[in-house]
Amino acid sequence: MDLPIAILIILGAATVAELAVVLVQWRASGPLLVDSGRGRPMVTVTGTLFTVVLAFVILSAFNTYDGARSGAATEANAVLDMARTAPLFPAAQRDRLQSDFVCYGRAVVNEEWPAMRNGRSSPFVDYWVAQYRAEFNRLSVNSLREQAAFQDLLNLGETRTTGRQQRLSDATPTVPTPLWLALIFGGCVSVALMLGMADPRERLRILGLMVSAFAAIVATGLLVVYFLDHPYQNHTGGIQPAAMRHTLVLMQSQEPELHVRCSATGRPLPST
Repeated sequence: MDLPIAILIILGAATVAELAVVLVQWRASGPLLVDSGRGRPMVTVTGTLFTVVLAFVILSAFNTYDGARSGAATEANAVLDMARTAPLFPAAQRDRLQSDFVCYGRAVVNEEWPAMRNGRSSPFVDYWVAQYRAEFNRLSVNSLREQAAFQDLLNLGETRTTGRQQRLSDATPTVPTPLWLALIFGGCVSVALMLGMADPRERLRILGLMVSAFAAIVATGLLVVYFLDHPYQNHTGGIQPAAMRHTLVLMQSQEPELHVRCSATGRPLPST
């Protein structure tokens, strides 16, 4: 969700609350609750319950957001370390490995990242995983140095897999629809109870400011949950493949004359 749309939603919620205040003051000659003391316990319980649930959901959604960012960084660092380990093998095998790693990184950036916005993965990333794993089986492991390098590649490959799995798992929203409905309902009830406790004899400007500000805060809290629960959306603050892009830059600078056997997007080139 873009920032301008989020601002419009917040302003819309505040405007609706302001109009409700005007309507209540116009239609009622006194407070909706004659004895405001009877309504205070309900307002307190409802407001506290809504606040606690909202805070819990925000914390859970933040863990999703932080896990997505951590998984992407772990994956990118593992790919970079594998590319730096490849030169320990003969030149031909080194070049094939590094080409596969570059193609993998391009596929993540250009193919899988847009797919994650819809909760999907990219088959092109899986293709290059299979390619470099097939290259592992063809590596010549003779010296102690090559044996140690091969073991490092296997360990880094597991780290890359873990990072990617974490990144993909967090692409799917974790806040279920019933919880969303409960949050929206709780926010609406909280605003309605605040209206019920309002005394129309108060100045309209002050009363409207209080209720509209409360409605704006409720809307902001719900938007924060949505933002954190959709970490890869193309909105302000959304997680971008910056770590993998940096890895690609470092790999290309490490071997500037490397012949990369994939397209600019990471898709496999047709065989000739």
